[in-house]
Amino acid sequence: MEDISRMTQLELFSVLSEDQIRQLSNITQSRFFNKGDQIYQKGDSAGEMFVVAEGLVSLREIDPGDDIGIAFEEKKRGDFFGPASFMTSKVYSLTAVCLTDTEVLAINAEQLSGLCQKDSTLGYRLMKKIAEVYFKRYIATKRQICQMVKTPTIITALPG
Repeated sequence: MEDISRMTQLELFSVLSEDQIRQLSNITQSRFFNKGDQIYQKGDSAGEMFVVAEGLVSLREIDPGDDIGIAFEEKKRGDFFGPASFMTSKVYSLTAVCLTDTEVLAINAEQLSGLCQKDSTLGYRLMKKIAEVYFKRYIATKRQICQMVKTPTIITALPG
Protein backbone atom coordinates (compact mmCIF):
# COMPACT_ATOMS: atom_id res chain seq x y z
CA MET A 1 0.00 0.00 0.00
CA GLU A 2 1.38 3.36 -1.04
CA ASP A 3 0.96 6.73 0.72
CA ILE A 4 -1.89 8.58 -1.04
CA SER A 5 -0.45 12.03 -0.32
CA ARG A 6 2.53 11.21 -2.57
CA MET A 7 0.29 9.78 -5.25
CA THR A 8 -1.90 12.89 -5.42
CA GLN A 9 1.20 14.89 -6.42
CA LEU A 10 1.79 12.79 -9.55
CA GLU A 11 0.21 13.94 -12.83
CA LEU A 12 -1.07 10.51 -13.85
CA PHE A 13 -3.32 10.44 -10.80
CA SER A 14 -4.39 14.11 -11.01
CA VAL A 15 -7.62 13.13 -12.79
CA LEU A 16 -8.73 10.85 -9.93
CA SER A 17 -10.67 11.66 -6.77
CA GLU A 18 -9.07 11.19 -3.37
CA ASP A 19 -11.19 8.07 -2.80
CA GLN A 20 -10.10 6.62 -6.17
CA ILE A 21 -6.45 7.31 -5.33
CA ARG A 22 -6.97 5.60 -1.97
CA GLN A 23 -8.32 2.51 -3.76
CA LEU A 24 -5.38 2.60 -6.17
CA SER A 25 -2.90 2.95 -3.31
CA ASN A 26 -4.08 -0.43 -1.97
CA ILE A 27 -2.74 -2.18 -5.09
CA THR A 28 0.45 -0.11 -5.38
CA GLN A 29 3.87 -0.91 -3.91
CA SER A 30 7.00 1.20 -3.65
CA ARG A 31 10.10 -0.48 -5.08
CA PHE A 32 13.70 0.69 -4.96
CA PHE A 33 16.38 0.02 -7.58
CA ASN A 34 20.05 0.94 -7.82
CA LYS A 35 21.63 2.69 -10.77
CA GLY A 36 22.11 0.10 -13.54
CA ASP A 37 19.40 -2.27 -12.28
CA GLN A 38 16.80 -3.57 -14.71
CA ILE A 39 13.20 -3.23 -13.61
CA TYR A 40 12.12 -5.63 -16.35
CA GLN A 41 13.51 -7.04 -19.60
CA LYS A 42 12.03 -7.11 -23.06
CA GLY A 43 9.96 -10.28 -23.36
CA ASP A 44 9.17 -10.55 -19.63
CA SER A 45 5.56 -11.19 -18.68
CA ALA A 46 3.95 -7.80 -18.01
CA GLY A 47 2.09 -7.89 -14.72
CA GLU A 48 2.64 -4.34 -13.49
CA MET A 49 2.56 -0.75 -14.66
CA PHE A 50 5.10 1.62 -13.10
CA VAL A 51 5.26 5.30 -12.16
CA VAL A 52 8.61 6.92 -11.38
CA ALA A 53 8.48 8.36 -7.85
CA GLU A 54 12.16 9.42 -7.85
CA GLY A 55 15.03 8.84 -10.24
CA LEU A 56 15.42 8.23 -13.96
CA VAL A 57 14.57 5.15 -16.05
CA SER A 58 15.62 4.44 -19.64
CA LEU A 59 13.42 2.31 -21.89
CA ARG A 60 15.72 0.44 -24.25
CA GLU A 61 15.84 -2.16 -26.95
CA ILE A 62 18.62 -4.51 -25.85
CA ASP A 63 19.07 -7.87 -27.54
CA PRO A 64 20.38 -10.81 -25.48
CA GLY A 65 24.17 -10.75 -25.30
CA ASP A 66 24.40 -7.07 -26.26
CA ASP A 67 25.91 -4.55 -23.85
CA ILE A 68 24.51 -1.58 -25.76
CA GLY A 69 20.96 -0.96 -26.89
CA ILE A 70 18.89 1.78 -28.45
CA ALA A 71 17.39 4.12 -25.86
CA PHE A 72 13.87 5.14 -26.85
CA GLU A 73 12.71 7.16 -23.88
CA GLU A 74 13.77 8.36 -20.45
CA LYS A 75 11.21 8.44 -17.67
CA LYS A 76 11.52 10.93 -14.83
CA ARG A 77 9.47 11.67 -11.70
CA GLY A 78 5.75 11.33 -12.42
CA ASP A 79 6.17 9.49 -15.74
CA PHE A 80 4.60 6.08 -16.17
CA PHE A 81 5.80 3.08 -18.16
CA GLY A 82 4.92 -0.57 -18.65
CA PRO A 83 1.43 -0.22 -20.13
CA ALA A 84 1.99 -3.58 -21.88
CA SER A 85 0.41 -4.97 -18.72
CA PHE A 86 -2.94 -3.76 -20.14
CA MET A 87 -2.40 -5.11 -23.65
CA THR A 88 -3.55 -8.47 -24.95
CA SER A 89 -0.01 -9.84 -25.25
CA LYS A 90 0.96 -8.81 -21.69
CA VAL A 91 4.66 -8.82 -22.62
CA TYR A 92 7.06 -5.89 -22.13
CA SER A 93 8.40 -4.69 -25.50
CA LEU A 94 11.45 -2.83 -24.12
CA THR A 95 13.90 -3.19 -21.24
CA ALA A 96 13.61 -0.71 -18.34
CA VAL A 97 17.03 0.27 -16.94
CA CYS A 98 17.62 2.64 -14.00
CA LEU A 99 19.98 5.50 -14.90
CA THR A 100 20.11 6.62 -11.26
CA ASP A 101 19.05 5.16 -7.94
CA THR A 102 15.31 4.97 -8.51
CA GLU A 103 12.04 4.49 -6.67
CA VAL A 104 9.02 3.37 -8.66
CA LEU A 105 5.41 2.78 -7.75
CA ALA A 106 4.43 -0.66 -9.07
CA ILE A 107 0.71 -1.07 -9.79
CA ASN A 108 -0.61 -4.63 -10.09
CA ALA A 109 -2.26 -4.75 -13.54
CA GLU A 110 -4.70 -7.58 -12.77
CA GLN A 111 -5.95 -5.83 -9.64
CA LEU A 112 -6.09 -2.50 -11.51
CA SER A 113 -8.22 -4.12 -14.20
CA GLY A 114 -10.61 -5.36 -11.52
CA LEU A 115 -10.69 -1.93 -9.93
CA CYS A 116 -11.47 -0.32 -13.31
CA GLN A 117 -14.32 -2.79 -13.89
CA LYS A 118 -15.70 -2.08 -10.44
CA ASP A 119 -15.34 1.72 -10.80
CA SER A 120 -15.79 2.57 -14.47
CA THR A 121 -15.20 6.28 -13.81
CA LEU A 122 -11.75 5.51 -12.37
CA GLY A 123 -10.99 3.28 -15.37
CA TYR A 124 -12.19 5.86 -17.87
CA ARG A 125 -10.26 8.74 -16.30
CA LEU A 126 -7.06 6.74 -15.94
CA MET A 127 -7.16 5.27 -19.46
CA LYS A 128 -8.01 8.69 -20.93
CA LYS A 129 -4.93 10.14 -19.21
CA ILE A 130 -2.77 7.27 -20.46
CA ALA A 131 -4.14 7.72 -24.02
CA GLU A 132 -3.35 11.45 -23.82
CA VAL A 133 0.26 10.74 -22.84
CA TYR A 134 0.67 8.18 -25.60
CA PHE A 135 -0.83 10.51 -28.20
CA LYS A 136 1.77 13.15 -27.23
CA ARG A 137 4.49 10.49 -27.60
CA TYR A 138 3.10 9.58 -31.03
CA ILE A 139 3.22 13.22 -32.17
CA ALA A 140 6.82 13.58 -30.90
CA THR A 141 7.87 10.37 -32.65
CA LYS A 142 6.23 11.45 -35.89
CA ARG A 143 8.08 14.76 -35.65
CA GLN A 144 11.39 12.95 -35.09
CA ILE A 145 10.86 10.67 -38.08
CA CYS A 146 10.01 13.63 -40.33
CA GLN A 147 13.16 15.41 -39.16
CA MET A 148 15.29 12.33 -39.86
CA VAL A 149 13.87 12.03 -43.37
CA LYS A 150 14.42 15.74 -44.09
CA THR A 151 18.02 15.69 -42.85
CA PRO A 152 20.40 14.51 -45.58
CA THR A 153 22.69 11.72 -44.46
CA ILE A 154 25.96 10.88 -46.14
CA ILE A 155 27.32 7.40 -45.59
CA THR A 156 30.90 6.85 -46.61
CA ALA A 157 32.85 3.66 -46.69
CA LEU A 158 36.52 3.69 -45.93
CA PRO A 159 38.76 1.65 -48.20
CA GLY A 160 40.20 -1.57 -46.82
